[in-house]
Amino acid sequence: MNNEAHESKIDVRIIVGGLDIAQLVSKAVNNIQLENDYNIIVSSIIPTVEVNIVKKVASGADILLIGGYGHDETFNILYNELKTDFNHIGLFDYNNIIIEDESIDFKLAEKEILNSIIKSTLSYSLNLINIHTLENKLMKVTHNYNNLLDDYNQLIKEQDVLTQENKELREDIEEIKSDYAEFKSRYENIYSKEILEVFDLDDLWQDVFRQELNDEERIVIATNKFKPDNILVGQGYIAAESRHKAIEWLNIVRTALIFVDDNSDELNKSLSSSEESKPPEVDDEYDISNSFENFWD
Repeated sequence: MNNEAHESKIDVRIIVGGLDIAQLVSKAVNNIQLENDYNIIVSSIIPTVEVNIVKKVASGADILLIGGYGHDETFNILYNELKTDFNHIGLFDYNNIIIEDESIDFKLAEKEILNSIIKSTLSYSLNLINIHTLENKLMKVTHNYNNLLDDYNQLIKEQDVLTQENKELREDIEEIKSDYAEFKSRYENIYSKEILEVFDLDDLWQDVFRQELNDEERIVIATNKFKPDNILVGQGYIAAESRHKAIEWLNIVRTALIFVDDNSDELNKSLSSSEESKPPEVDDEYDISNSFENFWD
C-alpha cells in the first residue's frame, strides 16, 4: 500500500501480551475487512507490553488498542506512556472473548476487535474535530497576533521618530531658554526705565507753532549737543516722556534759534571783542559749549 493511500486512512495499532494472542488478532482483523468497509488499517499488531519497545512501534498511530483484562495495571501504565493530544487509546478487553471453559472464542474476538476499533474511531473523530476547532482558533489567534505584531513594530518606528522629534524639541527648548536668559539679563531693568512716546516732528511743530519746520537739522544738532533727559530727535521724529515734554523742548530750541538768528551780528561782534581783550591766562582752547550761536557750525 502506498504512502498517500496510507495517510488518508485511520492508522490503528494493537498491543497484546504475546504471540499466541497476536496471531488470533491478526486472523480476526483480516476477516472483518476494516480497510474496505471502514477506511481503517491495522498497521501493526505488537506482541509485547514492554514499554520501551511499544513506544517505538506505536509512535505516530491514530488509535492504539491495548489488550488486557479490563483497565488493569498494564493498561494504565501503557496509557500514561503512550497518550498524546493527537491519538486515542482504547481497550481490547480479553474478558469479552473468553468463554466458560477459559478458551478464546474466535467470533467473539472478531466482534470485540471491531467494536473496540469502531468505538475508538468515533472518539478519535470527535478528538479530531476538537483539534481542528483548536487549530482554527489557533490560526485566528496567530493571524491576530501577527497583525498586532505589525502594529507594534509600526508603533516602535513611530516612537523612534517621536523620540527623535522630542529630542530636537528639547534642544530647541534649551536654546530658547538660553536666548530668554540672555534677553532677560539684557533687558531686566526695562520696567524701571522711562518709556518714550514718539511724535512726528514736522506735524508737532506745525501743530504747536503754526508754521513750517525749516530747521530740523539744527534741532537735531541742538538736541544732540545738550542731550536733554529723555529727549531724542532724528529721522523726522521726536521721542519724549510725553507730548508736553516734547513741546517743552521744542519751545526751548525754537526760542534759542530765534534769539541766535535775531542777534547773530551782535553776538559775532561780542565774540570777536572778547577774543581780542581776553587776559593772557585764559586758555585759547576754551570751548563755549553753551553758545547757541555757533555750536552747529
